[in-house]
Amino acid sequence: MQILSIRLSADGFSFSILNPIEETFTYTPLRIQPNISLAANIKQVLTTNELLQNKFKRTNVLIDSGTEYTTVPFELFEDEQNDTIYHYNHPFRTGETILHNILDRSNMAILFATEKNACQLIKELFPEAHIFASISPIIEHLANKSRMGCNRKMYLHLNKRTTDILAFEHGKPLYVNTLNCQNGSDCSFYTLSIWQQLEFDQEHDQLHIIGDQHYKEELMQELKNFIKQVNTINPSVEFNRSVAARNEQVPYDMLTLLHTNL
Repeated sequence: MQILSIRLSADGFSFSILNPIEETFTYTPLRIQPNISLAANIKQVLTTNELLQNKFKRTNVLIDSGTEYTTVPFELFEDEQNDTIYHYNHPFRTGETILHNILDRSNMAILFATEKNACQLIKELFPEAHIFASISPIIEHLANKSRMGCNRKMYLHLNKRTTDILAFEHGKPLYVNTLNCQNGSDCSFYTLSIWQQLEFDQEHDQLHIIGDQHYKEELMQELKNFIKQVNTINPSVEFNRSVAARNEQVPYDMLTLLHTNL
């Protein structure tokens, strides 16, 4: 009954093993070698760790997509057009393959890229693996969360080098993007610009901040000068202090994947 979740990122790999029946959870960060390819790192890390040799009920693989993904309204999505649409927004790179996730709650598809050799190796090691862009479970979780109440909601997910900005109106995505943003002033500028473009109400609509980057307090104070309802989200409380959410090391995208039926 164990669920394996593997997260692949340029900053490093990690994996978690959840047993929902026994309510046990382990999270293991792993180092990578930057001088070798993603596929070589995957082979070295995933084939030598004894914990990963067990049988799992389900295997999830999260690809840290950073800023390079494309959202497509589901009514316009056509599988055979994936490469064309993705490369309309992002540069072509030799040796990449374009994957997609269908997000039922949000009524959209996410297109994202990964190394072709790495993707083939993952499928060899874990033939039944479900592969997701890191933004996909975040969108689905927050789309569902945004249905509560009668106001529109914007969410900031603060990462080390980027910020995910997502806005919803009762579950309907209005804006989804990830921006290169590493300090409070830049993040504040982008947030307020998007807030104004979407014509959000300064008194009634809500802004929620996820993550604990060093500039978080500075950012909150700046945003409170313009937006009345600015709140922070504590993942442990958000996910009802689940066994996974109690571990503060676990990335938010992995938590949302473990708690969202994708």
